[in-house]
Amino acid sequence: MSEAFLHYIWLHQYFDKKALQTQAGEDILVHKPGLLNTHAGPDFSGAQITIGSLRWAGHVEIHIRSSDWIYHRHQHDQAYENVILHVVWDDDRPVQRPDGTPIPTLALKGRVDDALLRGFRKLINSGQSIPCSSQLASVPSLIRHAMFDRALAQRLEKKGAEVLHLLATNTGDWEETTYQVLARNFGFKVNAEPFFQLAKSLPVRLLRKHQNSLLQIEALLFGQAGFLTTRTKDEYVQALHKEYFFLARKYQLEEKMISPAQWRFLRLRPANFPTLRLAQFAAVIQKIPSLFSSLLAVQDVRALRDVLLAAPSPYWHTHYRFGVKASPTRTKAHPQMGDDSVANIVVNTLAPVWAAYRQHQDDQTHLDRAVDALQQLKPESNRITRLWAQAGVSAQHAFDSQAQIELYNHFCLPRHCLNCTIGGHLLKPR
Repeated sequence: MSEAFLHYIWLHQYFDKKALQTQAGEDILVHKPGLLNTHAGPDFSGAQITIGSLRWAGHVEIHIRSSDWIYHRHQHDQAYENVILHVVWDDDRPVQRPDGTPIPTLALKGRVDDALLRGFRKLINSGQSIPCSSQLASVPSLIRHAMFDRALAQRLEKKGAEVLHLLATNTGDWEETTYQVLARNFGFKVNAEPFFQLAKSLPVRLLRKHQNSLLQIEALLFGQAGFLTTRTKDEYVQALHKEYFFLARKYQLEEKMISPAQWRFLRLRPANFPTLRLAQFAAVIQKIPSLFSSLLAVQDVRALRDVLLAAPSPYWHTHYRFGVKASPTRTKAHPQMGDDSVANIVVNTLAPVWAAYRQHQDDQTHLDRAVDALQQLKPESNRITRLWAQAGVSAQHAFDSQAQIELYNHFCLPRHCLNCTIGGHLLKPR
């Protein structure tokens, strides 16, 4: 038994209401169970309940055992003085308010259908990664889609909130914030943090001063990333080295340089080496005068592809990292970002920035554009989407795969089935 299950039972009133009485023998009639409170204080607020001959309005507190009221020290908390009903599974002792008056108590043990209890235990104790995977086929598609919509909305809202938090640290500068989010995205998961730290140590406004020189933008990025600390005979690297150490002294950057040890190459495909990704990032920075306004103006994924189609300097047409020339069979004919990289930027940069701007401006249009963009992209392929496919629910586009990731991480994994529309349907008494 868990309090979450009792919350679910009380919210939906899934218990036998015949001859419903308090432990003191007073009749109970529930008019409104109240609204679930996810913050501090009593579990339900705004309940309306007739107890005996009086109709009450107030809070409902729920515990597994009535003695939990004392264990949680509610008797010393004024927030609980307006509790009109104490709902428990087991009534093991009477409880009182601070003024000594007894709190009406309803015990639910024996009033909940055994089938409902078995269904709950089956989900919570399931050995499957997705607890309801064996029952998903019985859930109407309308209910599944409704939960996917909710999960995707929750994911976008959360990502948007992260962008807004970053915006606050940047004193409301949308351009700097978009630059930092995009930089983190360019690092993928493996190098996301050093890319982000690099962007924080090298403001975009400084890079804009060298908008007309790709070599200087590359020098600032590679030098600040710690890749130019070793001397070499490579002419291109020598040119970068010369430019960086002149500009680093000018802008006092060296003390903020990223340690080369932070960058990861191991087990990465050459196309994802941080050196090549930095070169691509430099090309995008030079091509796009204003990241925020340009990305905000994008109408569809094809337009974003055109915006981001920026070729790095010729050196990176034949190299993946400094001083190591690619073999002729691996020479990159098109060193720009591919479709998968553009899709990654839509999912992890464009959609979150749009979601944040929607929250900031209270304009639903930007969220609708984020959803539309995700529906234009092919679905991601990873361990979580494969689990859903094995359960018979294949993602059709990135909207679905993002929803599946959110649903799995924040509902399935922690076994929050009672908060899930799909779980609620499976547990609903027939």
